Amino acid sequence: MTSEEGTGGGPDVGAVVINYNGGARTLDCLAALRRQSVGLSRIVVVDNGSEDGSPDAIRERFPEVEVLELGENRGLPAARNVGLGALDTELVLLSDSDIYLEPDALAHLVSAHEETGVAVVCPRIRLIPERDVVQADGAAAHFVGTMVLLHAYTDVEQVPTERRAVGGCIGACYLVDRRTVIEAGGFDETYFFYFEDLEFMLRLSARGEGFVCEPAAVAFHDRGEGTAGLSFRGTGQYPLKRAYLSMRHRLLTILIHYRLRTLLVLAPALATYELAVAAFAVSRGWTIPWLKSWGWHFRNLRLVAQRRRSAQAARVVSDRDLLVGGPLPLAPGVIEAPATRVGVAALSGLLNGYWRIARRLI
Repeated sequence: MTSEEGTGGGPDVGAVVINYNGGARTLDCLAALRRQSVGLSRIVVVDNGSEDGSPDAIRERFPEVEVLELGENRGLPAARNVGLGALDTELVLLSDSDIYLEPDALAHLVSAHEETGVAVVCPRIRLIPERDVVQADGAAAHFVGTMVLLHAYTDVEQVPTERRAVGGCIGACYLVDRRTVIEAGGFDETYFFYFEDLEFMLRLSARGEGFVCEPAAVAFHDRGEGTAGLSFRGTGQYPLKRAYLSMRHRLLTILIHYRLRTLLVLAPALATYELAVAAFAVSRGWTIPWLKSWGWHFRNLRLVAQRRRSAQAARVVSDRDLLVGGPLPLAPGVIEAPATRVGVAALSGLLNGYWRIARRLI
């Protein structure tokens, strides 16, 4: 697979797929990449210590694919950095192993990059097995420190088809300008899993880099079982490790990226939301993960301060232009009890009322 075979004189494009016990899903992901109408110069699979034999299966079925075995699960950001460092192409498609691109998806992503010049282009991500349900058309950063998925869980016939600028995108799949991402520091390896995509989009957006969503580029996200002990598919027990990492990384993102003025102005709203998180954590039996999330920050004050100095020194865009309001974004299935839903709706209304006033001051 060479650039001369498929790119037709366009930019050189490589792909990085992150694998952790992906099994057949990873093979299907690579098969979809092989079918792309735009050729890929190189495909690199970074394996995060899989124990299911998938690295050998990849080598047997896809001999043209380079497999880099890390020997342990170092987390998504570390694996993505390894992949970016292994390539020398102008553009890189970053993909999880449970993403299946339609045959013309990469061509649409490359065209969108060439026509807009933005650092990151994300596809329209739809769900499998539903296929007609949109998971995300890009994303935005909610002021409480979480991510809003645009057009989330909406029938594909009900959403616009036009390309548009977005605040960011989920980490499942996107095309990046490799040099721009590396110059911005790559991916923050403090984030083992979860919220690493929110941190990434805030950091690049604050530096003035753009994101667009190209709905003509369709990627299907396999719901499957996900990663054991981390993934949540709307039913069953919510993993404690996911709860811990989500609470820890939300706080970390706020502390790194919000300007001091923003922190001061939003302090009442952020404190109210954190109290609600604490109450919810206690009700769900997550008291220890919540305490651990705060304890991590106290133990790592120097690291957080270092990350903050670096992020703030490079930014040129105000928080007013980076953050949005709206309903509190929650994963489907997390809130089930009717009384809790009423409480969340009331909290959302209260916080957004505050945001409408506070936004003018940050």
